[in-house]
Amino acid sequence: HSPHKQNLPGLIAIAVLFGKDNLIDHRVAFILDSSESAKIFLFEKQKAFVLSFSTRLATLQVAGWDLKVRMAALQYSSSVSIEHRFSAWKDLDSYHGEVSTMNYIGHGTYTTYAITNASQLLVQETLPDSVRVVVLMTDGVDHPRNPDVIAAAAEAKGHGIKFFAVGLSDIAQQSQNNAKLRAIASTPAQQFVQSLLDPQLEEKLLKEMVSRVKMAAVDMRNNIWLQGQLGKQI
Repeated sequence: HSPHKQNLPGLIAIAVLFGKDNLIDHRVAFILDSSESAKIFLFEKQKAFVLSFSTRLATLQVAGWDLKVRMAALQYSSSVSIEHRFSAWKDLDSYHGEVSTMNYIGHGTYTTYAITNASQLLVQETLPDSVRVVVLMTDGVDHPRNPDVIAAAAEAKGHGIKFFAVGLSDIAQQSQNNAKLRAIASTPAQQFVQSLLDPQLEEKLLKEMVSRVKMAAVDMRNNIWLQGQLGKQI
């Protein structure tokens, strides 16, 4: 007994959707503070963190979904240097090559420029339904002439970008700096404001990233179900 012909297009559409939408694009931009407020040893510490964490991120798996992870790397001081674009992604080894050869800049701290550059990179080089994440490493100390960093972060969040703010040292815990990191980061702050001093940092970030991906997966499933319902009405 063959199915009614008019149902076939709907069934085919759902099959195609499930085939395509089991894929989740996970895009993470790491921003390293390479300014005089970070000091060279903290810059090296940031690089070591990115090398280690990106290795774990590249092998991340979420049951039932085909997760495609791509990463970018930017460093900033008074200017921003995009060291590795999403569009230039080949594999983890070449990414590590770019990160490990970054040179410390050591000028003033202009975090706003780094945020706007990372935001543009995510908007221009990733799909709108990608899970878009920025991991910003900074203590929250900016040059007095740095433009409004909180406005820049708010604008970036408007593009669906999630922000993790990772403090570099105990300077990030000082009230004014901590308030700035909390304002830059997504909410809730206890999940999105972290510290490079925390030995559990990688575990905490991985857990949060898995949870972002799972939320995106639920949204996709709901969209597929809705499209299936619409298909039935046609």
